[in-house]
Amino acid sequence: MRLLKTRTAAACLTVTMTIALSACGGSDTTTTGSADVAPPQNLVSSGTLTYGTAATFPPFESKSSGGDLEGFDIDMIESLASSMGLRTKALDMDFDGLIPALAGRRTDIVNSAMYITDKRAAQVDFVPYLVIGEALLTPRGNPQKISQVPEDLSGKTVAVTRGAIGETYMEEYNKELKKQGLATMKIMSLPSNQDAMLAVKSGRADAFDTSTPGAATTMAKSKDYSIAATFKNDTKIGIAVRKGDTGTATVIRKALDLFVQSGEYRKLLKKYQLPAEADYFGTPSSGSPAASGSASASADGSAGS
Repeated sequence: MRLLKTRTAAACLTVTMTIALSACGGSDTTTTGSADVAPPQNLVSSGTLTYGTAATFPPFESKSSGGDLEGFDIDMIESLASSMGLRTKALDMDFDGLIPALAGRRTDIVNSAMYITDKRAAQVDFVPYLVIGEALLTPRGNPQKISQVPEDLSGKTVAVTRGAIGETYMEEYNKELKKQGLATMKIMSLPSNQDAMLAVKSGRADAFDTSTPGAATTMAKSKDYSIAATFKNDTKIGIAVRKGDTGTATVIRKALDLFVQSGEYRKLLKKYQLPAEADYFGTPSSGSPAASGSASASADGSAGS
């Protein structure tokens, strides 16, 4: 394996070998393998793309029975990092800790199916890569007969993942209910998507919010739930970088371009049974570079805010 070593001190030697030398002074960026895209500068750990994720959101990121991370985002980031000649390191945490970890330079990016909103785009920059919607899942048979959003949520208890977009949507819907003179819903904010799912299964909540692909995954694995309603079916999700970090954003976009052009992006869509509408690069939409099939046209979170 070839080791590429960037040196800043004149005394450093250019070395081609399989182990990193630490004797040279200065700031180093070390990569392993052949890089098609120059890696970002100032990585948290040299030679490694460190990403934050909340691995409780299948089919995007979750843990296998053996404890390994798996899902669309996990496969994608491995390919993107490989094209930069980098290893990967995941920091798995609660969803609401992802942006603080990025801002605190504990991670280089957030790779966790993060929905692009105005509020988040004010904190981080985004490289969009998917378009999805939201779904409300209820106990099998939909005993509360929920179908209209938000009217049928009046007086109900809805479980959401704390810090995720579903929490924001439900807060907005409560404002609508108030305007209509209807009772608001009780929003049950929980640490993970699995916690929200279990709240419904145990009878503590009438419904829980998840993504449309997440709902499809849940329905394929369990007969305990029904999809009561879908909404917000034009939501974009993206990889987040620190606000103003145009260097990292540019590198991620270049790597994503290669990933799409290689055909691997659409292979992953099929692997995880994501609908055709989820293809950010193949379905024309407002603010999307879909017509060109390229990620380069989208520079930050404004595309999907």
